Amino acid sequence: MNDLKNKSLYDRVNKLLVSYEWSDCSFSVHGKKFKAHKLILGISSPVFEAMFYGPLSTNEVITITDIEPNIFQLLLNYIYTDKVDIHSIEESYDLMYAARKYMLDYLTEICIAYIESNMSIDNVIPVLNYPDHMQDNQLVKTALKLFCQHAGYFLKENKCSITSICMRKILECNEINILEKDLIKNVFEWTSYYCEQNEIKNNFQNRREILIKNDLLNLLRFSTLSLNELSEITACKDNLLLKYEEKLIKSSKKINNKMLSITDYNLLPRLALKLQWCLCHRPPLRSESPLIIKDLTNYTIHTKVKANKSTFINMLSVHSRMAPVVCFCKNFTKIYHEQFTILVKCEEDNSIIKKKYFDSHVEHDSNIDIEFDEPILMKKDCWYKISFIWPHQNAFYCYYQYGVQSRDTCYNNGKIKFEFNDVLRISDHGGSFLRGFKYCM
Repeated sequence: MNDLKNKSLYDRVNKLLVSYEWSDCSFSVHGKKFKAHKLILGISSPVFEAMFYGPLSTNEVITITDIEPNIFQLLLNYIYTDKVDIHSIEESYDLMYAARKYMLDYLTEICIAYIESNMSIDNVIPVLNYPDHMQDNQLVKTALKLFCQHAGYFLKENKCSITSICMRKILECNEINILEKDLIKNVFEWTSYYCEQNEIKNNFQNRREILIKNDLLNLLRFSTLSLNELSEITACKDNLLLKYEEKLIKSSKKINNKMLSITDYNLLPRLALKLQWCLCHRPPLRSESPLIIKDLTNYTIHTKVKANKSTFINMLSVHSRMAPVVCFCKNFTKIYHEQFTILVKCEEDNSIIKKKYFDSHVEHDSNIDIEFDEPILMKKDCWYKISFIWPHQNAFYCYYQYGVQSRDTCYNNGKIKFEFNDVLRISDHGGSFLRGFKYCM
């Protein structure tokens, strides 16, 4: 201990945590023993204060059964050092439970901040699946907004992982990016997955009971459907409406909308959410020799992209052709006809994610923004190859030049990180043809 006299308070207290010197209390957490110091625990938590210095204080080993040993260790780390190293959202939720149990408000805030800053397309459903007593209102609000922004994708690809608690939260939302008829069909189909997950016999009666028992059927806005949409739902194989319910919904269409109360939100259509698209711009490093596209020898270039979080992309940005020498002539027009094919492939399974033919008149020495009709999903930690393929013919004299620059191979704004790999072409020219893109997390 003499060696610690000249060190910081953090080092001195951390030494107590690691060495257990002068410890005067013990815990048994699922069979693992922990030693600590009553004074340090007591001044940090009112629960520990009552436990060690209150009228019911004890000197016996305290058994804890509702917290895992690794989480209890994180709790002690925070109490002794005011620091905590969280590695996952699941760990953060478990630590938040322990923080609330021992009334460590600031640690609770740290856990909430970690979850909110690390929430993404990859983990938003697990966040919503946590029961209400483990939740925070702001976290739920943030998670629901993220889910509803991409509801069409989640309900198509992740139905099997949505719990009844999560589904209820979703259906209570007034803003969601999916048509009501598609939402209803997805919910009806979801009941089959729910039966399988909970070992319930998959039949019409049990699936309806799931909706009724969890009060989900009343949250579906049948009255906002057109007659054609209602017919589409009743004709699908997963339909769970009874005949009299179908007739009742049809009759409700005759109600004058002016008679509806604004509080009857279940009778009003849901609103769409506006997506927030961000620009990933690859900063230029230096100018390169012009990129030359030839008909026979060099008509395809590639760029590989990888992200540390799943994200949607809806636009690519590239450079147009360099103006030829004749552009300085008096009657030269700067507009030309550009055409190439864009191919996006996932290298994990070599599947084609998107194929788009670009054919338009653009201006020389300008930026070309190429928008997709539907956003494409890039899954986290997977390499995607974006190829640009020019049409080619048997002509040696035909070639085009593009002014390019060598660009950063990494983009990191603190929320998401993109890695780039510009694949070398047949020629020796360097540079990056892909300048950037728009993405939405």
